[in-house]
Amino acid sequence: MKQEARNNLQLSVDERRTTNDDSRLSWYVIQTKPLAEESVRKHLQNAEFETFLPKIRTMVRGRKTSRIKPLFPSYLFAHLDLSDANLYRMIKYTRGVRKILGDGSLPVALPNEMIELIRSRMDGDGIIEQRLTMQKGDEVRIRIGPFRDLVGILEKPVSAAGRVRVLLQIMKQQIRCELSAGDIERV
Repeated sequence: MKQEARNNLQLSVDERRTTNDDSRLSWYVIQTKPLAEESVRKHLQNAEFETFLPKIRTMVRGRKTSRIKPLFPSYLFAHLDLSDANLYRMIKYTRGVRKILGDGSLPVALPNEMIELIRSRMDGDGIIEQRLTMQKGDEVRIRIGPFRDLVGILEKPVSAAGRVRVLLQIMKQQIRCELSAGDIERV
């Protein structure tokens, strides 16, 4: 009798998970243990849940390389129906999950528009490119290298290679200097 009840319970959880009725599904924020975002995402995807782990390409300071990392470290999104207490417990106790964000007693769903906004900023590979908030004509200071602490004018914003061009006033002449985007800061 207990085994039959267990099988029926598992069947109802599986039916909810694979239902075509998207009206019951909402996006939730899942907090993971440090550096466990990818592991939790794989666990949830293996259980056939839709997940979303936005990533960003950032420039490494002082280097000409970039690195891809989670946009929100230790967080990912999952499209779930958490009205089922058993499903809620299953997600909550997935290896690597710290908690499902909520108001203290219940998980709180995110508006679909928030997920769509993040997705709209991604490129074809599903990565958000880090852009400098500086624009052409802004005063910038060089932070690293032989021109360290010199102030110039940003002539060309970040290229696809992560480079910028700065105009420097040296000995009454304007000199163009091409640098890594991570080597400058706004004055």
